Amino acid sequence: MPVERANSSLESCTMDVRAYVSSRSGKRFVFVDTPGFNSKSHSQDGALGMIADWLRSAYHNSIELTGVIFTYRITDTHVSGTELASLRIASALCGGDAADRVRLVTTMWDDVDVESAKDTENTMKTEQWKSLLDKGARYERFYNTRESAWKIIDSLGNNKKALLLQRERVDIGMPLARTAAGRLLQLGKAQVKPSFPNYPRTPIPMSEIKPADVVILVLGTTGSGMSNNMKRPN
Repeated sequence: MPVERANSSLESCTMDVRAYVSSRSGKRFVFVDTPGFNSKSHSQDGALGMIADWLRSAYHNSIELTGVIFTYRITDTHVSGTELASLRIASALCGGDAADRVRLVTTMWDDVDVESAKDTENTMKTEQWKSLLDKGARYERFYNTRESAWKIIDSLGNNKKALLLQRERVDIGMPLARTAAGRLLQLGKAQVKPSFPNYPRTPIPMSEIKPADVVILVLGTTGSGMSNNMKRPN
């Protein structure tokens, strides 16, 4: 199984929300590839709008998420404003009730001095990620192997939950601008971009996603799909 080519740019290359299927042990896993908030091709409002529309449609179709995977390159010793804003958006999308569905994943452990990377790891866990971890999110390392990818995904178990953004838009009927994530954009705090496994590159429509599927939303800062540093957990 080949490793994905890494994108040397921090600019988003995912243009819209797309879902990709991978099967394992009789289960269908659906990875939801999301557009970035640091793209020149659309506004931040446009990116959030696409993600929010997909999540609203999923909720209308009785599809709840098993997990949200947020990735961070352990080689980035300095946490930029974009990365902090990305984390805020991820937190606002999920809400405190669904924080236990979040996996904060550091990548590129196969391309770094482990001892020096531990300092960055400890900083993330005790500062930037502390709030989400305290609410029930879990931290994981990705070692660029098939086994490591599935270990992270398996840690999500079988529980499913609606995200705060879904409940705000559907159950309460809020306009996007009034949601927690929408307010962050209005405050000028969101410049995000997503990432995780290399799934089969044929997207599926919402109509083919089933309530029984394991559906995972993928967020990060350096690109998802073809622009990430992950292997498809096949």
